[in-house]
Amino acid sequence: MLLKRDSIQGYMVFSFSKQSETNFLLNNLVIKEWIYETPEALLEFSTFLNSQVDQVNRIEWNIQEALIPSVYHASAVSGVGLLYRIINEELTTHNFNGQTLTFKLTVKDSLLAENNQQIVIEAIDGNIKISISTNYDVEMVIDIAELSSLVIGVVTVQELFMLNKVRISDGQYVQSLHHFFFVLDKPTCITAF
Repeated sequence: MLLKRDSIQGYMVFSFSKQSETNFLLNNLVIKEWIYETPEALLEFSTFLNSQVDQVNRIEWNIQEALIPSVYHASAVSGVGLLYRIINEELTTHNFNGQTLTFKLTVKDSLLAENNQQIVIEAIDGNIKISISTNYDVEMVIDIAELSSLVIGVVTVQELFMLNKVRISDGQYVQSLHHFFFVLDKPTCITAF
């Protein structure tokens, strides 16, 4: 655990595994979880791991971005056992990247028909409100599953547009909507299923 000014900046869970059955001094360090909140915390953990050079042969760290245990390479990214669903109250306090844009959002929900709705969203400097006006710059039609993934940052408007999972009435607004919904850090699940 890395503490800085009485707050936890990150933690690491690791174990040792035998590299050799005949030599008890040959071990690998296996990182199970490694969570950090700042670049400084990453550097501190890296310094610690580097200091283990005389204790372990290698460090094994299976990361979501590259390799999936044991030796499978990622061909798709998906969440298993997780279901994120956005709700209106969560969105009113979020700043949408300082964007100013008025668009009609048509949401389709195959599970709950009462959630099928059309709303006009007016964003000024990233702060949104539901508009009663029928005037808007562009219409965006999306399923609730893709909208939930979009809002939490798992996918971008550009990716959904290229996969034909979102319809945008005027192609010149694809980049504006991309910037509006862009999320820097997507959620990470460290729970084993």
